[in-house]
Amino acid sequence: MANRFSSRWLLTFFFLCVFIIAIKTGWEWPYIAKLMPVYIAAIPGLILCLVQLYRDITASGESKEEHSAAIDMDEVYNVNLDEKTERRRTVLFFFWFAGGALAVWLLGMVIGLPLLVFLYCLVEGREKWTTSISMGVCSYAIVWGLFEYMLEMRWPPGALLDR
Repeated sequence: MANRFSSRWLLTFFFLCVFIIAIKTGWEWPYIAKLMPVYIAAIPGLILCLVQLYRDITASGESKEEHSAAIDMDEVYNVNLDEKTERRRTVLFFFWFAGGALAVWLLGMVIGLPLLVFLYCLVEGREKWTTSISMGVCSYAIVWGLFEYMLEMRWPPGALLDR
């Protein structure tokens, strides 16, 4: 029996306990309050942990070579970039991140986030105007349509639009 226990189980068992506690804690909540944390996160997480625990138990008899071969089957990309390209991409990422945060702060989430998506698709993604506009419109539909209209969650207005 000692041979069947493996340290691989520890992380799976930890998350299994977390999901069980989450389900027990949220089960008595009203339906709308437990919808996301219990039904959408904890129950599927519990099922996935049980599947992983089963896989860990049934795989404990395999040799070390078989286990390492199973891990190595994933595709691995070894991209060697020069330091200048890495630095440029990193700085560019942080400019987009800071610009998005600034747009959300100044214009609000409903305007700033779709504007960020539109500009990122157009400039960084080099997409056509029609594709960039449709991506911006879709992100607006999600931010406004889902959150503001359907869930009635009001985003605060931006600093420039606050009256």
